[in-house]
Amino acid sequence: MPLLTLIVPIYNGAEYVAENVRLIVRTLEQLGEPFEVLVVCDGCTDRTAAEVEGIDEERVRVLAYAVNQGKGHAICFGVPYARGRLVGWLDGDLDIEPVTIVDAVRRFEHAEIDAVIGSKRHRDSQVDYPLHRRVLSWAFQLLARSLVQVNVRDTQVGAKVFRREMLDVAVPLLLIKRYAFDLELLAVGVEFGFDRIEEMPIRLHYRFTGTSVDRQAVKRMLIDTIAIAYRIHLRHWYVRQFSAHQRERTDAQREFDTSVSTSRLRSGFETLTSRS
Repeated sequence: MPLLTLIVPIYNGAEYVAENVRLIVRTLEQLGEPFEVLVVCDGCTDRTAAEVEGIDEERVRVLAYAVNQGKGHAICFGVPYARGRLVGWLDGDLDIEPVTIVDAVRRFEHAEIDAVIGSKRHRDSQVDYPLHRRVLSWAFQLLARSLVQVNVRDTQVGAKVFRREMLDVAVPLLLIKRYAFDLELLAVGVEFGFDRIEEMPIRLHYRFTGTSVDRQAVKRMLIDTIAIAYRIHLRHWYVRQFSAHQRERTDAQREFDTSVSTSRLRSGFETLTSRS
């Protein structure tokens, strides 16, 4: 089994995806451990999937679906296919250098942590992006920290690595598939005790080829953040959903065990009858 599964969500990146995925593979080889790369085409209408398939690299797989539904949906779509003990993701346009993922994975070797996330606000980060994006990011993080108990300074960077156990618990409960996806994931993880989250420095080169943050997007992020806080603090919605899922699994297992026991009894009875 691979140590790491890296999910690369992408939308209409045919012009650069093959070169970027090759660079990701070469970089992850620095780990000296087995890994795999899942490229998830988020409703691509160009040749993105074909370009990835043409790489001819057994450690790279491509997943695709028809309708564009946002980065969060692409990541959630890829998680069930991931085989790694650690699961991470990196934006396909490589605004953030893939060596960030290598550094994140190595942190798990030296500390008992649940997640390592890139942070623009880490003191050692080198970031190059417009002033208005800085202001929006600062305001969003201030709001998020005041409403949701996630003790990190930056939730939105598209470079993260998680223990598989955290994603197995949190991902089935998530509702948001676009801009506030990262915040919801971290908030739900913390709600269930996965609060050992470490921030690490990044080098960010402004491209944002696959994203756009306009007034409507900002409004949507605000609404989603308030909704996350409401579901956590007032309705305890995620805990209730988790309990419901556990009951469903228990009932299904009990039904399966009963079916197997009945089948064995019937088989044993038929064997005895045939012998007599």
